[in-house]
Amino acid sequence: MENAIDFQELRRREWQRIRSSKNKSNVNHAGRLLSAEHAEHAEHTEPDESVTTARNNNEKPPSSHQEAVISSQSNTCTCSLSPYVSVLHQNKLSEDLHRIVSPTKIDSVFYAQHFLSSVQAQEIMSWLDSIPEYSQHVSCVRQTEREESLQHNGKWTRLKHARRNVALFDGTICNLPPILQRLSNTLVAIGAFPSSHPPNHVLINEYKSGEGIMPHTDGPAYESRTATISLGGSDVIFKLWPRQHHDTQLHSATTQLVKNPSLEVILHGNGSLVLFSNDAYLNHCHGIQEGLLEETTSMNGVCGNDAKGGTLVKRGYRISLTFRCKKLT
Repeated sequence: MENAIDFQELRRREWQRIRSSKNKSNVNHAGRLLSAEHAEHAEHTEPDESVTTARNNNEKPPSSHQEAVISSQSNTCTCSLSPYVSVLHQNKLSEDLHRIVSPTKIDSVFYAQHFLSSVQAQEIMSWLDSIPEYSQHVSCVRQTEREESLQHNGKWTRLKHARRNVALFDGTICNLPPILQRLSNTLVAIGAFPSSHPPNHVLINEYKSGEGIMPHTDGPAYESRTATISLGGSDVIFKLWPRQHHDTQLHSATTQLVKNPSLEVILHGNGSLVLFSNDAYLNHCHGIQEGLLEETTSMNGVCGNDAKGGTLVKRGYRISLTFRCKKLT
């Protein structure tokens, strides 16, 4: 196919860059971690010599077994990237400090207003600016679901129905960029995710003033745990509603419950973290109200980090990075 991507070469290049990384590293325009001496010349990095030699000598491409070995080695290296040191007390989520108390006793919601430092947040924002945009190409060849996923993976894509930009990074089909892998490792290090099921799937949403997301569940494709980091500077009110049931005898009561959120949490837009799991994940919808430039937290203790309620929250530009563990099928 014309202009097709040589994924074998990309994997080899990635492996070469990861091996050349040192403890003191910087993030280049593509989001890869490079040693300080290589960062200055990142734009002029040459392809792996073994790839060039193989092409010049017309050698056969690596076998599937060789690719598997390379992929396994690459996975091992990216997963071993050192986590960020968060600004959490003792670098851990705490039952006492971060658990959100709900008047309806929703289980397992944690919130840390200060999770990332300002330097870490700026580093991530700079990397987000380098994510390429997806370009729609008309093809007569029907693509498989995996091929289509690979085309969108790691690129800003415009959602027509929601009219916002999203970027998906699925670690089950391609290694996470090192900067996201470090964040994934950080979430494990602070106790947000178990080491047996670390985050391997990241969905990045770009919200402009007044934009939100309708109430939804993340579904059974993931382990019942979601963590979202908020960047960009704007605050929003994150809300949880009980899931609707289709029992006709309970329809009116259930509808009334859904109209009013069971829990609210103000998400601050400068590196905060919200984590919800178990009952909050399985039995509740979550969302951010759309079409509002400002809103006020509810009274009577519904807002978990604003007990009195009535706080005015002005909406502006916000980026969310949502981490989940996608189940392997």
